[in-house]
Amino acid sequence: MMIAAMNAWAELAKASSNMMNTHLRLNETMTASRSVIGARMTVMGKAACRPAQGDYAELGGMMHEKVVAIAKVNEALVEQWSAMMADATKQAQHLCDLLLGARPLRAGDVLGLAERSMEHATRMITRSMDTGGLALAPVHLQATANARRLSE
Repeated sequence: MMIAAMNAWAELAKASSNMMNTHLRLNETMTASRSVIGARMTVMGKAACRPAQGDYAELGGMMHEKVVAIAKVNEALVEQWSAMMADATKQAQHLCDLLLGARPLRAGDVLGLAERSMEHATRMITRSMDTGGLALAPVHLQATANARRLSE
C-alpha cells in the first residue's frame, strides 16, 4: 500500500503541474483570440466596404476551423471518458470477482484490493485533472496558429 500511496502523490503532483500548464495555455489562447478577432474584424470590414476585394478564403475558413477544433475537443473528451469508464468497469469487475468468489477473503486479498483501489482512484483523479488540458489543446493550437498567421 505504501508504494501505491507514494505513486499517487507523484501522479497527483504531475497532474497539478499539468493543470498549471493548462492555465498558461488558456492565457495564451485568450491573448491569441483577441488578436485573431481584431484581425478578422478588419477583414470583415474590408469585405463589407469593398466586396469585390474581400478575403473570402479567410472568411470562409473561419467556420470550418471552428468545426474541426470542436470535433477534436469532442474526440479528446470521449477518449478520456471512455478510458475512465473502462477503468471503472475493470475495477468493479475485479471487486465483484473478489467478493463473489468461492472462498472467504484473506488478508492478502484485502491488501491487494486496497492497493488496486488506491491506484484506480489516483487514475480517475488525475484523468479528471487532465481533461481540461486535453479539451483546450485543439483550440489553443488553432488560435495561436491563427494569431501568428494573421499578424504577418
